[in-house]
Amino acid sequence: MNDASLDIPRRLNDAPRMFWWEIDVALIFLGAVLAGMLAGFFMTGFALGVLLAWSFGKAKSGEHPAFALHLLYWHLPAQISGLKRTPPSHQRQLLG
Repeated sequence: MNDASLDIPRRLNDAPRMFWWEIDVALIFLGAVLAGMLAGFFMTGFALGVLLAWSFGKAKSGEHPAFALHLLYWHLPAQISGLKRTPPSHQRQLLG
């Protein structure tokens, strides 16, 4: 991990952070911890949350800041992802 990822945000356009993670990575961690708490396996949820957050952070490093939105567009139906003005992701060619 580089030192720049632990810095205090210096610009208004910097991504929101929770502790040392960006907010989307932190939500993955918190979701896994919450699922573990509800299932009665807090430590398992905690470990799974750390693993999922770490792997998602590695996958999105060097990618576009809206990488998570891009994943939602390609892997979820349009009704769930909330993208109303875009064509479905399975439509590869635009006719018109």
